[in-house]
Amino acid sequence: MGEDTRPRGRAKRLDLRQITRAAIELLDEVGLAELSTRRLAAKLGVRSPTLYWHVRDKAELLDLVAEAICADAFDIDTTLPWRDQLADGLRQFRNLLLSHRDAAALLRERPPSGPHRLGHIETTVRILLEAGFPEHEAAGISRLLAAHVLNSAQEETRALIPPEAPGAERAPTELAARLRDFPQLRRIAPAYTGLSGADLFELGIEIILDGLEHRAARDLRSS
Repeated sequence: MGEDTRPRGRAKRLDLRQITRAAIELLDEVGLAELSTRRLAAKLGVRSPTLYWHVRDKAELLDLVAEAICADAFDIDTTLPWRDQLADGLRQFRNLLLSHRDAAALLRERPPSGPHRLGHIETTVRILLEAGFPEHEAAGISRLLAAHVLNSAQEETRALIPPEAPGAERAPTELAARLRDFPQLRRIAPAYTGLSGADLFELGIEIILDGLEHRAARDLRSS
């Protein structure tokens, strides 16, 4: 009666840093869809109830992983023009996402709540506000920029997965056949299929920042 039934032994040696590190390793091994507390407990060599003494549920686990992936703050040279600061931060964010499997999908699934992820957003918003964009525009622009990075990283991750369908080497011929009645698409097909994820990302940055620079200059002239 009154017996303490809490897990003993190895459970006492677990800590959040160890759990988070193992969860990131598991994410890289099996991907987000297969990341579970059951798999993680097995990787750590404990029972699932032992893991729940440290992490309440899978949602909390995913938040810990997302925070750990975003632990490195952006190293931005604040003496640069605001456009260059934004571009530098976006590139750093993308590289960070590409360093772990399904990181972009994870950040889409879990809203930012911890200091590391909020710190990244703070950096972007600070640059925008200092560039003169009003608060409501800075809010929207920061979300637009984050979406561009997340989309780019997620698409590049998909592109790294080798095609499973047999006969993939015939794809260019099949594409030409499908585009027979679409002359404009046929015209751009070589450029379209030749774009890498990095190419698309850099093109997107250039177009978005060109638009922001034009908008900022217009607002300055009208003020």
